Amino acid sequence: MMKKLQELIEERKKLIAEMRGMLYTDKGEKRDNLSTEENEKYQTMVQRSKELGDMIDAEMRQVAQEEELRKVGFKPEGEQGNVSYRDIQKAMSEKRAVTLNGAGAISVLSELFKVLQAKTPVLERVRYFRGANANTNIPIWNPTIATPNNYAEGAGNVAWDAQGQLGIRQLTPVAYASVLPVSAEAVKMGAINIESELNAIFADAFAQAFHAGVLQGDGLGRNMLGLFPAIPVANRIPCAAAGAPVVADLVSLALGMKDRTDNSVIIMNPSIYSSILADVTVGVADLYKEELIRSKTIEGVPVLLTSGAPNATAAGSIVAVAGELNQYAIAMASEITIEPKKIVGDTNTYFEATVFANGRPIISENFFGLATI
Repeated sequence: MMKKLQELIEERKKLIAEMRGMLYTDKGEKRDNLSTEENEKYQTMVQRSKELGDMIDAEMRQVAQEEELRKVGFKPEGEQGNVSYRDIQKAMSEKRAVTLNGAGAISVLSELFKVLQAKTPVLERVRYFRGANANTNIPIWNPTIATPNNYAEGAGNVAWDAQGQLGIRQLTPVAYASVLPVSAEAVKMGAINIESELNAIFADAFAQAFHAGVLQGDGLGRNMLGLFPAIPVANRIPCAAAGAPVVADLVSLALGMKDRTDNSVIIMNPSIYSSILADVTVGVADLYKEELIRSKTIEGVPVLLTSGAPNATAAGSIVAVAGELNQYAIAMASEITIEPKKIVGDTNTYFEATVFANGRPIISENFFGLATI
């Protein structure tokens, strides 16, 4: 059993390494795009990775079930035991009760069920800079070089460009921490191998924190600077009327981005999206609403809906942000580190998880926002 599990894990590790090789250059920089053939191969590899992940999960559950049965005195088939191991294993997979040594019905479940959390679609698209350095320095060419002019032959009075400058955007990772107390009973006596679930539990928690920071972080102190607060005043496109935005406002934002890039997205709260769909304007607005409903795009620009975006419509509020999300940087100085800790006189085990990270738009001027008036 363990041998098969290890083989699956090794196969998936090799596959993920190959996938990463397709997405990043030798210098660790993310490639802008893949060819059609590469994209098809990559999608096939993604599907295989998911299949391997499911197989690994199934094998890990199987191993955990065997371990739990051994704890209560049952042995795998072929070893002498009180009840058929196969019967108990089948009962565990079917989530039904079984009778153990006349002790009555015991519900044997080895799965952990979690409360649903909001998705974090933005984190899949931002750019990550990983390394153990205390600071990440990102070179910035900003503002744009001045428009070239024409000169007579042999001209010696060409003015030097005071606009084009090379600067540095510095990101200093800071500590993010979370402590989870787990009782001794849950660690030692539960049917769930709680320690094997901790990576996923903490990964979800940190993802929620980073997602909130990418969208609404105020940039003060050690906080991440979010996209919505970072929109410069000059990049705020006003709505045509006060209150919630309408279809025409969203079209203005989309067209403004289409004039600059083909890879931008628009981010908004589902409640803002609902108010746009409630626009009663007839005519062209109906066509745009149909596009929104069918494909979640407006003028071909993808629309990402997330409850992490603000939903205020008071005057001056940013109700939607547009831009290329790979222009947002998250610096990671470490992966999640989980350390169990004990306190004298306390039966709980405290699992402390830490990550060193920070994030902000690389160039805030590359993002635009739709603002209420």
